[in-house]
Amino acid sequence: MEPKILSTLELNEVIAKKAGEDEAFRIALLSDPKSALEKELDVVFPEDTKVEVHVESIKVLHLIIPAGNADELTDDQLEGVAGGSSLSTTPGAVLAYGVPIHGRTGWIVPK
Repeated sequence: MEPKILSTLELNEVIAKKAGEDEAFRIALLSDPKSALEKELDVVFPEDTKVEVHVESIKVLHLIIPAGNADELTDDQLEGVAGGSSLSTTPGAVLAYGVPIHGRTGWIVPK
């Protein structure tokens, strides 16, 4: 099977949906998110990659923004981080997108 490239938005929606439907996955995601994702998505993150999970709450708003950079981005870099807005159809989905991963925008998911 050919790998599928997911944007961060799509990846977040897949994870949120799975965590909402599968209690064992949700518990694994909360206790060891990196291992849970590696197992579920059949991927291996670089050792220095940290994975954090934030549980939605009506009293806490979690926002994900691109890393700051004092230098002006090139046209190619702007294209790589360009994003849009979206209304997610997945309740509780975390909306984050346009984060370049390993020189491209998106996550490679083999399943």
